[in-house]
Amino acid sequence: MRGLIGFPLGHSYSQLIHEYLTHKPYQLKELDEESFHDFMKEKKFSCINVTIPYKQMVIPYLDKIDELALKLDAINCIVNKDGKLFGYNSDYYGFRLMLEANGFEIKDKIVAILGNGGASKAVYEVVKDMQASKILIVDRRTRPNTIGYDAVYAADPQVIINTTPVGMFPDNDGCIVDLERFSNLESVIDIVYNPLRTKLVLEAKKRGIKTIAGLEMLVAQAVKALEFFDGIPVDLGKIKECQRMLVNDKQNIVLIGMPSSGKTTISKLLQDKLQREVFEMDEMIVQKIQMPIKDYIDKYSEEAFRQQEIALAKELRNHHHAIISCGGGIILKQESMNYLQENGCIIFIDRDLDKLYCSDDRPLSNTVDKLQQLYHQRYELYQKYSDIIIKNNGDLETTVAKIIESVG
Repeated sequence: MRGLIGFPLGHSYSQLIHEYLTHKPYQLKELDEESFHDFMKEKKFSCINVTIPYKQMVIPYLDKIDELALKLDAINCIVNKDGKLFGYNSDYYGFRLMLEANGFEIKDKIVAILGNGGASKAVYEVVKDMQASKILIVDRRTRPNTIGYDAVYAADPQVIINTTPVGMFPDNDGCIVDLERFSNLESVIDIVYNPLRTKLVLEAKKRGIKTIAGLEMLVAQAVKALEFFDGIPVDLGKIKECQRMLVNDKQNIVLIGMPSSGKTTISKLLQDKLQREVFEMDEMIVQKIQMPIKDYIDKYSEEAFRQQEIALAKELRNHHHAIISCGGGIILKQESMNYLQENGCIIFIDRDLDKLYCSDDRPLSNTVDKLQQLYHQRYELYQKYSDIIIKNNGDLETTVAKIIESVG
């Protein structure tokens, strides 16, 4: 067997990554603590990756530990060589590559590492080697050489790195610190990779703070693991290729824009070309409320309708590889957009005002004056939330081709 051990593993992308890179079977094996000890004693595997909570618990079962892994006191790769177990760590490599590839400055910075588990040790060594001026280990429990979460606010670091599972699927709503309480924060790094953008990352992005989530680290450490498993040298091109594959497989295409900007037609054309499921949010809400949106707003208010949008956005956030076509006012609620951004590439379909049209079934834009007013009220919000802006003033096929090219 080759695969991954840990608990829980419902969030893991490791099988997809390793089978893509090697074309060999790779198994996810969830183990409770009792089963873990039995598994390690039996040694019925050729090579395994190790994740939470066993990166340190595997150490007594190893016959030899790599020098870096010994220094880190954490193992995430084990190779069975004729019954002898050899332990390694590829997290250091993956994390450092992610920082360097994305231009994150660590030298002379105050860095706070949130969490004190196996992953935090690799992160600590990386930021130390990259010459951070001060490194703070933040832990909920009182331990030597750590500080509590109240103290990290007083320390006011320039870089925050989350190594805890807070914010990981299925508990996406978790955010381990309140970013409003930091005044000098420049960068936020979260090694969680599912969802693609955690609440912590989205809160940082909203404040204009440089961010990155853990997908690139995950891929880079997996490629490094193959060097331990199979003697395959690290190939930076493979890392980028595998990352693109994962993003394509996991990320949704989320279309925002004014009513009559073409979102519905574009989503159907994209569906045909990309073979992705389409979710039309307005249609789904109409099906739920059992009346036209105009009637619902007249009866219950626009705010009640926005709450329906928020609930649906929350429901859709954990879908993958889908196309989500949003109503024109989705951007009016930060909460809706946060949900859609977690696993979505937000594309603003930007159509000039003179090419938009009124419709009686759209109560908020059923006259020219209302349409113009909405356009000027909402345009900056569409820009604010978009990852990509695509003009749609001409041929729809050209617009669709630009979207496909943009999402890779």
